[in-house]
Amino acid sequence: MGNTDATIMDREKGTAFNENSPRYMCCCSSIHVKTGTLIIAILAVIVLVMDFVIVVAAWGSNTTDLPFSIGSLVIFGAAIACVFYALRAQRAAFLLPYMTLLVLGICVSAGVIILCIFALAGAEFPQPILRELIEDDDTKFSDVKMTPSALMASYAIIISFWLWFLWVVYKCFVFFREQANFAINNTTSVGYTVNVTPVTYKRQS
Repeated sequence: MGNTDATIMDREKGTAFNENSPRYMCCCSSIHVKTGTLIIAILAVIVLVMDFVIVVAAWGSNTTDLPFSIGSLVIFGAAIACVFYALRAQRAAFLLPYMTLLVLGICVSAGVIILCIFALAGAEFPQPILRELIEDDDTKFSDVKMTPSALMASYAIIISFWLWFLWVVYKCFVFFREQANFAINNTTSVGYTVNVTPVTYKRQS
């Protein structure tokens, strides 16, 4: 193939956005990041429904934490709705609320793990917080000393899932952003390099 044919092919490649680039795949390059984000959003809806059922079941027995629980459900539900809208409208900015909640959840979970480490080391100040987490004010001191290990394992698993969710949603955010940039200026290079050699003409005398 000559240089002219190669140049023509490069120009043809540069006219379309390559949304199937390996950069936009997840789960060992088996599915697209849009599909991965959709699966995460569906799982988040399932968790939201389960939390709603728990709040309704505890409506009469525990009214102290009820405003906090309702507020959390509203915020979480709004963030999930933004994810579905982002997938429908292909707007990267609407993925930011859910990504922010994931980051906050990871930070809080990491803080719980740190408290568990202090509790295992013999510190007393984490014990009231751990009692709140297990929702049992009657837990004995010896029992609280046994719970940090289980809490650490649980929150470590939660963090690992949330980190994976955050990575997939972030890749979807990058995909929508680069897709929008390509539509604006048609110069974004995705998965390939556009190599166009300028053609010069000699003026004949």
